[in-house]
Amino acid sequence: MNLIIETFSAYWQFLKRPRLLKLTNNRTMLWKDISWLLILNFAFTGVVGLIYGILLRYSLINKYEEFDIFKYGFIIALIFGTIAAPVLEESVFRWQLRKPKVSIWFVLISLSFLLNSFTSNEYAKFFIFILLFIAGLLVFPLIEKLSRMKIVQLFRGYYVFLFYYTAIIFGYVHITNIKGLTIADPSFVLYISSQIFGGLSMGYIRVKYGLWYSMLLHGCFNAVVIPLAWVLT
Repeated sequence: MNLIIETFSAYWQFLKRPRLLKLTNNRTMLWKDISWLLILNFAFTGVVGLIYGILLRYSLINKYEEFDIFKYGFIIALIFGTIAAPVLEESVFRWQLRKPKVSIWFVLISLSFLLNSFTSNEYAKFFIFILLFIAGLLVFPLIEKLSRMKIVQLFRGYYVFLFYYTAIIFGYVHITNIKGLTIADPSFVLYISSQIFGGLSMGYIRVKYGLWYSMLLHGCFNAVVIPLAWVLT
């Protein structure tokens, strides 16, 4: 029981004020954190699924068709979900959580895609992309002139925003898994909430132990969810 409290307490303290942690090599703590955070994510996903089922049962939300992850069969879905997706998504969304300079480009590029999703006007999309690209070209040389200590201080200064922004963007991109769902329907928050929560957990593991272990947590979660989805489909 003390191990559970210790894990969840440390996680909660981190979420109250996300910060750059010193990487730890404590394997006992690592497996304990991964195990209990995995269980916590399953519990959260289960609660979201229950709420979703109740709201759908009473027609309080719209039902959308989900992307068929089993289109090419169970084995392909399992390989993609437990290996390809964790490696790709963690590299894109979590790698920059310990990379000050890379995080700037991550924010600018993801903002470009985020803002573009709000409009279908091609001219507006092009203008947004060019504007943020120019912003990157202007900001990056200024960052390069700073000392490493100054860069780290700046990184720590906006780290709370970066950590939560990364998790939200990670959840938001999964809106594409639901055909026809847009932010015009407020229920989109329900559809992506478990991904956002997962993004927080994987971000915590990445910052505390390293990128490979956030990939491991991601892969382990999918290794349970995908077979379960296969059985229930």
